[in-house]
Amino acid sequence: MNNVVIDVDNVSFNYGAVSVLENISFKIYEDEFIGIIGPNAGGKSTLLKLILGLLKPNKGVISKFKYDGKALINNIGYVSQHSTFPRDFPITVGEVVMMGHIATSSKFFHYSKKEIELAKQAMQKLEIQDIEKRKIGELSGGQLQRVLIARELVCQPEILILDEPTSNVDMRIEEDIFSLLKNYSEHMTIIVVSHDIAFISSYVDRVACLNKTLVCHSTESISGKMIEELYDVPVKMIHHNH
Repeated sequence: MNNVVIDVDNVSFNYGAVSVLENISFKIYEDEFIGIIGPNAGGKSTLLKLILGLLKPNKGVISKFKYDGKALINNIGYVSQHSTFPRDFPITVGEVVMMGHIATSSKFFHYSKKEIELAKQAMQKLEIQDIEKRKIGELSGGQLQRVLIARELVCQPEILILDEPTSNVDMRIEEDIFSLLKNYSEHMTIIVVSHDIAFISSYVDRVACLNKTLVCHSTESISGKMIEELYDVPVKMIHHNH
């Protein structure tokens, strides 16, 4: 078994009097690709914010570790569900990707040769090197998602968290992005929130079902009955061929 990199221990969280998460406990392991599913308002984005340290639990503890077992303070990449900048902002693809270095660069907007090379490598792996000079306002939804993922990869995070990374793209683009993420999960822990249960189960190692409380399953054990209980509505399971 690989080392634990995230340990969520009996965590609960409330927004005022509204309970969002109740007694959540689970572990995420080194180089694991884990999917989180659940209904709207089930606590998925709140759980991600707790892991990122943007929120603090009302009860319980979340511990994060490097691969060598030491405490992980930062070095977590995060791709939000919605882009956090206006699409009409006059910035190019290459400039957005380079912004991933800002948190770790010693000089603001002055990058080393190594940082420039890491950005080029990320753009090549995400297959966006040909649009490096294009303005972000000219991009399709799928292209923008690749740019945002590349921006997080340039700082070589030990953990990459993505909240609905393919919510605005077609199935072909979704398959491309998840195939790339699967390759990265061979040397990086990846957590992804998605609504497409059947689709992500063919890529991730485990699925965490979250609706205030959480239960982790192997992908083979996910059933239609289990999903109906999670969402409290009838769910049609659709098989995706790749």
